[in-house]
Amino acid sequence: MQEDVKKREVAFHQAKRSRNFMFYISLMGLIGVAVFVTSYFFTFNSDLYKIFLIADGFAIVTLLIYWYLQVKPIYISTNYQGDSYYKDRAQDKLDMINEIEEAISIYAIEKSNLEYLEEYIGKRTEDIFPYDHDFETFDKSVLTDSTKLKLFKSSLKSIKEQVNKRLTQSTLKEANQQPEDHEKDKSTQRMMKLIDIVTSRLKNEIAQLSKRADIYIVFGSAITMMAGLFLYFTVQEFLELYNSKAGTDKIAWTMYDTLAIAVRFSIVLFIEVFAFYYLRLYRNIMENIKFYQNEITNIEMKILSLHTLEGEKCNESLKILITELSQTERNFVIDKNKTTVDIEKSKLESDFAKSSTDNIVKMVKAIRR
Repeated sequence: MQEDVKKREVAFHQAKRSRNFMFYISLMGLIGVAVFVTSYFFTFNSDLYKIFLIADGFAIVTLLIYWYLQVKPIYISTNYQGDSYYKDRAQDKLDMINEIEEAISIYAIEKSNLEYLEEYIGKRTEDIFPYDHDFETFDKSVLTDSTKLKLFKSSLKSIKEQVNKRLTQSTLKEANQQPEDHEKDKSTQRMMKLIDIVTSRLKNEIAQLSKRADIYIVFGSAITMMAGLFLYFTVQEFLELYNSKAGTDKIAWTMYDTLAIAVRFSIVLFIEVFAFYYLRLYRNIMENIKFYQNEITNIEMKILSLHTLEGEKCNESLKILITELSQTERNFVIDKNKTTVDIEKSKLESDFAKSSTDNIVKMVKAIRR
């Protein structure tokens, strides 16, 4: 229970920090838009105006990337918690509903301190009402408007009845459950909790890597599109130049034209190198994510084998199965003089890159001669 409360507190502070960060980013964007609109009515120094807009846009993009990678909360799914977990959650909701009802009764007597009551009730309604409910967000108008207050009390009463019904069913289920089944449920809950604890760091790292991969694939795709557009307009420009010279019945292709083409294609190649760099980073991150996923599988298989041994009399076939589960290894350890498909693929790619570089060098030397 205490761990669950701590998780909710951490999630609340992370969400609050993220909202504050996005507020400042939005404010910077509004300032840039305001300066841009104002420029139509007032005369600014053109150089300073352009520098300000570029700096503001660059700062916004940088802060957005930082927010996405470092500030945006990471929500990691957990395994099955068991009936006791949901019973504790239902009891928490019931306690919050009772506190809200007490706060409403205090307002009915004193009719003051609306701001404090709004904050007090608002913190509790976040965990009680569904996300798409009318009273998911609470404001003081609910207290001051008699109709809204009646509707709020009606919704609160309905949810309270549902929670009480859930608690009653859970209590009856526990009372009618056999001791053996109860012990099995507790053992399963311990196993799931142990898996969550052991794999939490791996899941967090996977989430962080996934966010970086998103940034890299966006950068790589955007740069590739830029290079494609630059190449398209370059080719169009030189086709128009060729047609204009062909129309004079005398094509005078100069060294300057050759140099211009070489420079344009060199720029395209330079841009594509950056795109290839980001796409390669994306691929490496996907391989790292696969590695961590395999590690989680290894841990789950070992804990599952431990859970199977707990309180059971194992026959020979079950012992063999447990041994196989405990020896599960998704990230294979390569012995000396052995190889895998991934290693051979990396070798082929390395050889291809090396041969391509050698051919380019030979081509450049041949052109110089």
